[in-house]
Amino acid sequence: MSRGVVRRAPVVPVPVEGTADALARLEAAIAEDGSAKAWAARVGVSDVYVSDVRRGVRKPGPAVLRALGLKLVVRYEREEALS
Repeated sequence: MSRGVVRRAPVVPVPVEGTADALARLEAAIAEDGSAKAWAARVGVSDVYVSDVRRGVRKPGPAVLRALGLKLVVRYEREEALS
């Protein structure tokens, strides 16, 4: 080991929420604000965009995820050799 370099095990994020959970959180947030239009206005996104996310036409972007207290985590895994 080189002087001054500390080796640590890689950090592997554990997914605690998936798309279904994010959409459930979105629906709950919309219900709290009374309508998708009201929620979209409060968060600063268009109501059409929120509608598209709810219908699965578009993925939730950073503003929507941030408003829901979520962030997108992308993970790559090595494919195991097929025997």
